[in-house]
Amino acid sequence: MRFYSRHAKADFDNLEDMYEWADVLILASSLDSIPQQLEELALIASRQPKNAIIFDIATFKRELIGLYKGFPPEVKVASVHPMFGEGVESFNGQLFLVIPVEGREDDAEHIANFLRSLGGRVEFVSAEEHDRAMGFVIGVPYFLGLKYLELSLKNNLDRFGGTSHRFLTTYGRAVLNDSPEFIAEVLERSRGEIEEFIRELGKEPDLEYLLGKVSCEEIKKAYRKFYRVLEP
Repeated sequence: MRFYSRHAKADFDNLEDMYEWADVLILASSLDSIPQQLEELALIASRQPKNAIIFDIATFKRELIGLYKGFPPEVKVASVHPMFGEGVESFNGQLFLVIPVEGREDDAEHIANFLRSLGGRVEFVSAEEHDRAMGFVIGVPYFLGLKYLELSLKNNLDRFGGTSHRFLTTYGRAVLNDSPEFIAEVLERSRGEIEEFIRELGKEPDLEYLLGKVSCEEIKKAYRKFYRVLEP
């Protein structure tokens, strides 16, 4: 494995050198940088077509997926979202979402097989469905964790404690491990889903619905796990 970056010491001086060396190229830059990288790589690949795999792992996909159409057929392309954090020790059983490029669905299957060979599980999803889901499963929790942490710090709530409080403030602090630029990007691109969530806050939780959907066994298991998370 080797790396290319315009902002740090890297193994390659430019994208063309990386393309010539690699069989699999994974773009892990910011969402602002990836479109330019894809356009540059498409030009390079058109001049030097070869059997290779190229995909990004950006958090949001809608603005990127169409840029893959410029690659020659020899290069297999799709967009991928690993649904796990950097702390995993193995890809075994981990979920990868694969977003096919319209008209190049066979490429997505090729990349899915590559991910399966690493031990991953694969689900296919459209860019639109993916981005809406990410707004809810990433954007809304980020917003909730950060706003509760802000509320807690402004009101000195740590002195009152409580396990639910510690759980939420621990999560809020963990979100701050990401860069301010990435957090701002997630919140901005999740604005619609966050606003939908805020509208839901005006309604009482439907406990009857929830208790009908979640089994007693799931509740007890979650309760035990909840306390383990807060163990020192």
